[in-house]
Amino acid sequence: MAMAMDDTAHEQQMLVQWCMAAQVFTESEFRQAIQRTYCTEEEEDTEEIQPVIEQINSSMSAFSLELRSCMDQTSGIRNWALVNTNADTISTGATPYTASELVTLKTLVEGVFTEKMGNYSLSLHEALRMATKRNGTVAGTLTRAETESLIRKFCADGWLATDPDGGYVVLGARSIIELQSFFNVGFADYIRLCSLCKEMATSGIMCMECMEAVHPYCANRLASASGNQLTCPACNKHIEQPRKFGPGERGIPHIVESVAGSVRGDSVGLDEPATQSIKKLRIEDSSDDEE
Repeated sequence: MAMAMDDTAHEQQMLVQWCMAAQVFTESEFRQAIQRTYCTEEEEDTEEIQPVIEQINSSMSAFSLELRSCMDQTSGIRNWALVNTNADTISTGATPYTASELVTLKTLVEGVFTEKMGNYSLSLHEALRMATKRNGTVAGTLTRAETESLIRKFCADGWLATDPDGGYVVLGARSIIELQSFFNVGFADYIRLCSLCKEMATSGIMCMECMEAVHPYCANRLASASGNQLTCPACNKHIEQPRKFGPGERGIPHIVESVAGSVRGDSVGLDEPATQSIKKLRIEDSSDDEE
């Protein structure tokens, strides 16, 4: 029995090391890693993985590490990452980067999340401009090629991503999974949750009757289940002309929670961005002057 326990601990360690190396991985990739690690190639890919997740989270809790996931908002594919549960700032979670790279990453994450049209995206041109306009005493000025390379690095590591056409920079799966505390504390007015699955929504549609958001994937599920008639899961009203937000969309500007209930349709209130909590986590060392 002792040998079996030692073998299990060794296999679990190998799986955790794989998770750390992979950084962000799909549920299918995770299942394959479990099968390879525990030598269960002959078993079905639909094998329950929750016990493995619970076992890893129990053993890693002492190190403030935990497996967490988020759903891809368009495809419905679930992505996983082994995250630092104390990572309420980007600096805590993104330790492999230099100080200057962290300044750039923080600038871009904040810029994406607070983009004024409520699309949670920046054009590639705007992202490049924002990344190069930094405090010279901390980061210096990067060339366009260096900035593009750094953005590609953030995308490869899962902190950022690009839309399918490559014209916009958006939040990556790792940011959505790992930075929940960062967003909840400093950017609460900018958070949207999908009314169906209750996960963060940075693209999708908005019911202009009750101002609730729905992921593209969840909206397709709802429509498919009701003969292509899309009904808001929050207020049960039929959504005839969905107002979309996301890369390249018209957008729905953020509003402060205190007036959200009184705003409908294209009211002027939709053009007033929320600023209630932003200053709490204003990026240190950024050279962007606040007007």
